[in-house]
Amino acid sequence: MKNVLITGVSGYIGMLLLKRIAQEKAVERIIGLDIKEPSFKSPKFTFIRHDVRQPFADVFIENKIDTAIHLAFIVAPIHDEEGAHRINIEGSNNFLEASAKAKVKQVYYMGSNTEYGAHKNNPKLFTEDTPLNPNPDFPYSAEKAQVDLLFQEFAKNHPDTCVTIGRTAAVTGPCGDACGLTVLFLPVMVKAVGKNPLWQFIHEEDLVELVVLLLNKRKGGIYNFAGDGGLTYHQMIKKLGKPSISLPSWLLYWGIKITWKLRLQSKSQAGGLLMLEYPITLGTAKVKKETGYTMRYTGEAAFDIFLRANGR
Repeated sequence: MKNVLITGVSGYIGMLLLKRIAQEKAVERIIGLDIKEPSFKSPKFTFIRHDVRQPFADVFIENKIDTAIHLAFIVAPIHDEEGAHRINIEGSNNFLEASAKAKVKQVYYMGSNTEYGAHKNNPKLFTEDTPLNPNPDFPYSAEKAQVDLLFQEFAKNHPDTCVTIGRTAAVTGPCGDACGLTVLFLPVMVKAVGKNPLWQFIHEEDLVELVVLLLNKRKGGIYNFAGDGGLTYHQMIKKLGKPSISLPSWLLYWGIKITWKLRLQSKSQAGGLLMLEYPITLGTAKVKKETGYTMRYTGEAAFDIFLRANGR
């Protein structure tokens, strides 16, 4: 890495990676794209206010970008689903177009475990070659998978570019952003009758170190990220110390679907509730083997740190 560009630089993961990459001696320049300027300052860092829905190949070319990291994505549920779709899909296409025109040496995309989908017939462990099967009524899951496939296609068509995709479990830690775990911040927790899936977490420090390692080692391909172990949903509720209510799956689904459509709540779309029923458990043998990295935090430790940071 020498000249690095990060889209979505002001977001949770963007800020963490920005600070970490700025510590790399070989890195001379970091360009950050976002619509909001981050507070981070460094002689290496230049912020450019830009909406990823607009092309930005000129930024790549003018700054001689050799390593590009794509993080710009709507994570928290929003009712403007069309606007989110444009940011997620058009923004990703613009990123790949810029990478091609600038002949970038390596690109990185931050995917999600939700791309595999929450389904009744899920395997006990997802490996990187398991076909993606996102939940169609969960836009975040479906669009993360759609972009993942765009990057895979880009890799086939641009063999001279090292393309790396990281599919990560829920990211937690002291700087944790709760937008991906909104279900934890409801006054009363909801459970699906007869369901108690395992949830995985990864500490933000482990995630950032893995990404930097993969970039420095120029490791292309797809990698699952998750801390060792995890917590069942019922264990999470116990740690939170909150009251909970058990409801039939169909009632939960339609209740959330209707209240979302009527804009009576903005915490969750109906498809996201499937993760309260079916586990998406990632196998991480590949990333450990190819990087030699040992996780600093277990999944449970990462979750506990997140709770303490949020006053729980």
